[in-house]
Amino acid sequence: MMTVTGFGDGATGVDDAAEVAVGKAAGGAALQARDLWSRLVAYAEAVKFRLVVLLSLGAVVGGAAGFASLGGTAPPGVGLRLAWATVAVALGCMGANAITGYIDRDMDAVMERTRHRPVPTGRLRPAESLIFGLVLVAAACLVAAVHTNRWAVAWLLFGVVDSAVIYNGLTKPRTPWNVILGSPAGGTPVMVGAAAVTGAAFSLVPFIVAALVVAWTPLHIWSLAIRHVADYRRAGVPMLPVVVGVPKAARCVGWASLGLCATAALLAFVGGFSPCAVVLTLALQVPVVAQALAVMRSPTPERAWVLFKLSSPYLAAVFLITIWQSLAG
Repeated sequence: MMTVTGFGDGATGVDDAAEVAVGKAAGGAALQARDLWSRLVAYAEAVKFRLVVLLSLGAVVGGAAGFASLGGTAPPGVGLRLAWATVAVALGCMGANAITGYIDRDMDAVMERTRHRPVPTGRLRPAESLIFGLVLVAAACLVAAVHTNRWAVAWLLFGVVDSAVIYNGLTKPRTPWNVILGSPAGGTPVMVGAAAVTGAAFSLVPFIVAALVVAWTPLHIWSLAIRHVADYRRAGVPMLPVVVGVPKAARCVGWASLGLCATAALLAFVGGFSPCAVVLTLALQVPVVAQALAVMRSPTPERAWVLFKLSSPYLAAVFLITIWQSLAG
């Protein structure tokens, strides 16, 4: 009986050890899964998907406006080329954002608004963000080179260099002109889409759409800088409100809104918009200009934040009207 009892106790001990081993293995697997998910989330945050969606829509607008400029006689396969161009723009924007995460890592760690980003928090190492960005940019150029044409590749590369190198790398830490010098990057997705469709380096209406994005960029970023002026000052970033003061920067925002409104009106008339679309386009200017002038009169952080949040839906709405009119004509 003692032998049997001893055997039973030994078996129980083996079973317990096996359960512990299984539990540790399961816990380790769960921890690895959580770590993998955390890494994937970090990479997703590094590329800033919401901004990528808006810029990728710009490529579609450029393609639609380019198609309209051809008088409806586009060559076969133009839709597929535009789709590939949009993919290239998305990859290029994601790559530029990841590279920016590497370039801005020191200032991001200081600023309250950005200190939770993947690199400052250590969820991505700086080299990982840089390599990820370079791989995405290389993939974007490859897609554009294989499926579109050299002009689309050229505009794509110009946008990446202007955003990551000229704006974030060279001018953002050194001069309040950084936004002006970096704003052309925002218009390049439009030109990528147009070049993919037309095969030409330049088309008038897509260029005006690109100019609209360039005019929109200072209003968008300066309103954000007014909202977070203390953050930028703490990080030593010479954004316009830090260098010239908030009241002068707010006046620049007000004037920028008028320039944006004028560019939108030019787009509506040169683009041959229908009367209904012209009215809609001009109506969209009212809340943006009104809020910009409100910031100009009383540049509070709250008013600047409202303008910043209003500016992206505004641009998306103008994009959609342009697509509608380009395809309807």
